[in-house]
Amino acid sequence: MKELTAWIVVFIMLSVSLRYAYQVYKKEISPALSSWLIFFTGASLSFATYMVAENRDFQSGVLNAVDVIVILIITSSIIVWGNTSGVLFKSFEKKYLVGAGGIVFFWIVSNDAFISNLLLQILIFIGYFPTIQNLMTEKRNTESFSAWGCVLLAAIVALYPAIIGGNILAFVYVGRTIVMVSIVLILMIFYSLKTRTI
Repeated sequence: MKELTAWIVVFIMLSVSLRYAYQVYKKEISPALSSWLIFFTGASLSFATYMVAENRDFQSGVLNAVDVIVILIITSSIIVWGNTSGVLFKSFEKKYLVGAGGIVFFWIVSNDAFISNLLLQILIFIGYFPTIQNLMTEKRNTESFSAWGCVLLAAIVALYPAIIGGNILAFVYVGRTIVMVSIVLILMIFYSLKTRTI
């Protein structure tokens, strides 16, 4: 059952990435390359520290593993088909990269992948703030229900292998994803309903 749920997570997340890449190709959306480079930094460092700390327990940490692949597919689609002219990192993104660098330095000095991973979860948690702020500033839904909904579904399914594996870091990654994606979805629903009633 653990292996089956891991494959379900992979299928859902890869479907999300391919749909997103197709939307970039068709010019339906125009995501910022700098944002996705930031996402890739957080997810890949999280996965690296996870694999060291949890003895390469891929199935329990499947959501983190597939996140790296998904973000790589989306980032590549933006590079190939999106608007990459004038790619500049915003102030928040620069601070995020400095934070990631600080965590890598801590990992090298302390050789503690477990604590480094937990610090990265805090950093990734903070990484959701620009999306939340954008929704609240725009006061309308600017995000894709299908994409965020599928991510939430994948995270809920990923709870099973994380819990069965007794893997704390996998559980923290999945739990953080569920909480933050739920907040984004609640805001999306709120602003979608609000704009319809006006």
